[in-house]
Amino acid sequence: PACSSLQLCLAGCGMSAEGLAVLAAQGVAHCPSLSELWLGGNPDMLKGAEGNKACSALAKALPACSSLQLCLAGCGMSAEGLAVLAAQGVAHCPSLSELHLDDNPDMLKGAEGNKACSALAKALPACSSLQNLRLGECGMSAEGLAVLAAQAVAHCPSLSELHLDDNPDMLKG
Repeated sequence: PACSSLQLCLAGCGMSAEGLAVLAAQGVAHCPSLSELWLGGNPDMLKGAEGNKACSALAKALPACSSLQLCLAGCGMSAEGLAVLAAQGVAHCPSLSELHLDDNPDMLKGAEGNKACSALAKALPACSSLQNLRLGECGMSAEGLAVLAAQAVAHCPSLSELHLDDNPDMLKG
């Protein structure tokens, strides 16, 4: 018999991008009872081109989950990886209740980071269950904050926690 709710924690276990791609395609995509997926603290998992491919694989699997808390904190996610995750996954996962992306210090830096922030902001209205969004220590700029705040505040009525700590450039300008 299938379990009614599965929590999977692989935080800090040295998971690679290839490992995540396999987990997403062969596990997450076939496990609608997955309620928590904690992958934080795998600092090289989402770095570079392989990391972006892993983000794409995970994004494609997310809509299969009926309710989900997702932690990708401290995984080396890039702006490109976030844009893919947002457009292909977050935008199609209305049951996403928590999204932890903190401690990816270069993810939202510069022009590419602002584009990724915009992609996330566009995806947020589809997340009708989102209660907790963590983007601390991600390199967010004032421009990224403006785009995100407009979407998060206006279109995510269930959002009760928005963590933006340790983004020193966010309030400059």
